[in-house]
Amino acid sequence: MNSTPTISIIVPVFNAESYLSRCIDSLLAQTFKEFEIVMVNDGSTDSSGDICDNYAQQDDRIRVVHQPNQGVAAARQRGVDMAQGVFSIHVDPDDWVEPTMLEELYGKAIEQNADMTICDFMVDTSDKSSYLSQDINNCDAINCLNRLMYGKIHGSLCNKLIRTELYREFNIRFFEGINYCEDFLICAQLFLCGIDVAYLPKAFYHYDQVCNENSITRKYTKQTLNMRLQIFEILKGLLKERRCMLPQPKSLLSRLFRLYPKETRASLSQVVIGIAVECQYHRILTPREFAKTFGRYRKDFMQSDHALKFRMSLIKMASFGCFRSNKVE
Repeated sequence: MNSTPTISIIVPVFNAESYLSRCIDSLLAQTFKEFEIVMVNDGSTDSSGDICDNYAQQDDRIRVVHQPNQGVAAARQRGVDMAQGVFSIHVDPDDWVEPTMLEELYGKAIEQNADMTICDFMVDTSDKSSYLSQDINNCDAINCLNRLMYGKIHGSLCNKLIRTELYREFNIRFFEGINYCEDFLICAQLFLCGIDVAYLPKAFYHYDQVCNENSITRKYTKQTLNMRLQIFEILKGLLKERRCMLPQPKSLLSRLFRLYPKETRASLSQVVIGIAVECQYHRILTPREFAKTFGRYRKDFMQSDHALKFRMSLIKMASFGCFRSNKVE
């Protein structure tokens, strides 16, 4: 490829031989042609690396790097570091995209001079394809941050075209060892930088829920829970570090104690409440284990805007085992 690409498509690859070609073919079929595909083969033990190399030999817009297995966060970071495009987007190897994705996202980004352009996406199962809208009532970055924490904006990078220089300008990087919802933290960091956001209410990305049965996002274990709680603690740290970017609380008491604005506190509490509810749904902890795990988040539960009865039930669950634990131990 002789000229600088307009868009870099970053594809982290690990043992994806059975569906990788579908992904790459959908990228090569884009109506927008000024792109590069950066494929990071993260220590695959199947033929994924060979598939990547074969495609690179056929199209000089494809660049491939092979590295020992380090996890998806490291693979994504390697791709970002290699990206030469003005904009970049991530595509997972078990998914595929519509032909006009890059053209329409880029057009919207240029039209609105946006740093990040968000679109809707499709979730594909064995029997249907469901359209998932992003619930964005306005594109202010801090509002988008709050809606991200509420789950109104999906935490994936696969439905977001991002100005690549932002990663370098604001030193935004993936957190080492966080290989579950790792892109959620990138979105949070970008929103905290006060970027210009645009929203295109169309779906181009097909999030396949069937072909990759080993995907970490489809299994929920104690390891998943611990990683989710790590993400919450990192998120709290990011908010504390960049508190100056948030709107100032109206209450004098809140300003005196350097509290987050009420909306952000409620949004942040929603993250840990979501983790707690998800944990209960999958029944991976005993009541005693639940209390020992979530006892320290009782104040966060209280700061949510859920009904008081719901908040108190969570607090009771997070307290009972702690108190029993203190008596026994």
